[in-house]
Amino acid sequence: MEKKKGIPHAICEKIPVLAVILGIAIPFLIAGITDSIGESLFGNGALHYLFTAFMGIVILALVRLWFLPAYKGAIKLHASAGELIRLLIPFFVYVLVSLVMSIIFKEFGFAPSLTKLCMGLAAGFGEEAMFRSATIPIGLGYIKSEKKVAITLGISCVVFGLLHLANIGAGGAPAVIALQAFATMFMGLYFAMLFICSGSILIPIIVHSFWDFYCFTTDITLQDGIMMQESITLSLLLAVLVNVAIGISAIVILYKNYDKIMKIWNEKWSK
Repeated sequence: MEKKKGIPHAICEKIPVLAVILGIAIPFLIAGITDSIGESLFGNGALHYLFTAFMGIVILALVRLWFLPAYKGAIKLHASAGELIRLLIPFFVYVLVSLVMSIIFKEFGFAPSLTKLCMGLAAGFGEEAMFRSATIPIGLGYIKSEKKVAITLGISCVVFGLLHLANIGAGGAPAVIALQAFATMFMGLYFAMLFICSGSILIPIIVHSFWDFYCFTTDITLQDGIMMQESITLSLLLAVLVNVAIGISAIVILYKNYDKIMKIWNEKWSK
């Protein structure tokens, strides 16, 4: 794909798969450094998480600037209201099923707080910036294979899930966290689908922020956003299956909308 003049992107042009990987690694490194700075400045409270969310916005801006003038950015929505609702139906079902399951297994609580709201915003802005803001545009803009959507999704979702294994270091039981990481890959697949099909990263940011805030507020098995249960339970296994289901729904949506996806991303990248 021939791009307009701007910063040269030799790796993107010559080794796009490596560029896709770097599209996660570099934002992840930036986010990690700034998160440490935020924690040292504000402690582990609401201001720290707001700072993390703000740095997510900064990363989004940096990605946009780095690929100017060829890339038109990740904000503009390329879906109608009806199309957006159809994309969100699996999530509505997911939330409802999760709510019913948490009530049945007596794992439902309700403890909202400003800190948890800010944690949700940090997850939405920070993680979408790290795992999808650069990787997806690079993959869909530079990979020439007809399987570029699958390649990009595979890399972003696997890395998204595996990096959640870091929660073991925060005190989570290894088997439980490993299962959570597996399930997270499928949730990441859904978030990626929202970005790819809508053209706007604001959609997965909003959905991701809402979902994490909901979990932090209602799931009594979480402590500071980390699963602290000591063993794999039936409720956890069922929750994993629900995550797999939403991931499969994302694959179906991507397959059915392939032609429109190509049109959206051809418009986002100037030839």
